[in-house]
Amino acid sequence: MTLNELISEICRNADWYADKFKVKVDKEFAALNLVKEIGQFAEARLIEQGISTKKLNAADAKDRMTQELVDIIALAIINADLYDIDLEKAITEKWINKTGS
Repeated sequence: MTLNELISEICRNADWYADKFKVKVDKEFAALNLVKEIGQFAEARLIEQGISTKKLNAADAKDRMTQELVDIIALAIINADLYDIDLEKAITEKWINKTGS
């Protein structure tokens, strides 16, 4: 699957989510949910490090971090789509073709 195919599938899933839960996946919704997921990833990281009051075994902690990272990536893609940002081009220019800062 190419990056653009992945983006298309994630955006299609966002439309399904909006229909199912009767919400509007707009710029505000997407931005606020991205921030929420970043917080949940931070919490998962604290759990994984054993410095949280919540306790999980190593495998469950890693799974939780994985799930939160997936949510962050998907919501970043949805945000980019809402702002008509060409992620493939932007990633290529910022990360792939760059030889230094």
